Amino acid sequence: MHAVESGLARPILTEIHPYIPGKPISEVAREFGVGDIVKLASNENPLGPSPRALEAMRAMLPAIHLYPDGGCYSLRCKLAGVYDFPADGIVLGNGSTEIVELICEAYLEPGREAITGPQAFFKYRIGCQIMGVQPVMVPMPGYRYDVKAILKAVNARTRLVFIANPNNPTGTYLSRAEIERLIDGLPPQVILVLDEAYHEFVNLPDYPDGLEYVRAGLPVIVLRTFSKAYGLAGVRCGYALTRPGIAADLHKVREVFNCNCLAQIAATAALDDLDFLRATLDLNRRGLDELATRLPQYGLEVVPSVGNFVLADFHRPLEPVFTALLQRGVIVRPMGPYQLPTCARISVGLPEHHQKLFAALQEIL
Repeated sequence: MHAVESGLARPILTEIHPYIPGKPISEVAREFGVGDIVKLASNENPLGPSPRALEAMRAMLPAIHLYPDGGCYSLRCKLAGVYDFPADGIVLGNGSTEIVELICEAYLEPGREAITGPQAFFKYRIGCQIMGVQPVMVPMPGYRYDVKAILKAVNARTRLVFIANPNNPTGTYLSRAEIERLIDGLPPQVILVLDEAYHEFVNLPDYPDGLEYVRAGLPVIVLRTFSKAYGLAGVRCGYALTRPGIAADLHKVREVFNCNCLAQIAATAALDDLDFLRATLDLNRRGLDELATRLPQYGLEVVPSVGNFVLADFHRPLEPVFTALLQRGVIVRPMGPYQLPTCARISVGLPEHHQKLFAALQEIL
């Protein structure tokens, strides 16, 4: 049966454009017959996974015939200790992207509104649309959230404001003063979702820690993940830190076994792998500097980034360039879905990954 074709599906599905992830290496190998492929499309950790996480997962393998702990007790307690934060305010997810959908399920329905931006993470709009809500898109001049315009868009129907800080895919961020101006201007019925998936990579004095606002009792949800800095994208583990009452709402719509046993044990171990985290951040600092310096030499305009990626404007339709890069074994991320048809997001890789990218650009451009 084909529910959508037969008209059985909800009408909103006709308006939802599925999220398109970065092309997998295996798919590029099949399509183009190339080897030695470099993937710079999905902001994955080029060092691989945390070694402590790998060791913990290997030890767990004989027990994967058992269901995982549905309450993620050990991992929530570990996170509570790391952040000095109450465990009953922590919600685990199958990646932080799942928690975006849980938030929408808990707080949105037709007649309510959520605010985000056209260059904000694409899953925000999908989560809203699944609940029958078209998100209010506030323009992002200079690839940044416009706090004044967001506050102007808030009305009595608004329930959620989604801010990725740093923002994916632009790499920009809002300062402490800007976030606090936003918080001060939001009415009490609005929850601010601060998606901090890339927070480990930021080392700036004016970058705010969203947990401060949760600890102050404000209606804020902070999202974080093990996919980026800890190299665990493949096992999918993210989490929310928020007020216990909000966490209780999210648990009501959460699938009980949403965080698998390998993800839980790997994330718990990764939190102690400080040497790996330091190595990741050091490599990222050097890699960001190299991309920001070298890419303009090929005519690309690079948006200053505090994440583990850069947004690069090629100033020409991207599709031919994207295909030419794939033919040379380099995967980047086209930004057409974000209304940036001449741009690509390029992840920080190892030095040899960058050299392969630069050599391909030299041939193409």
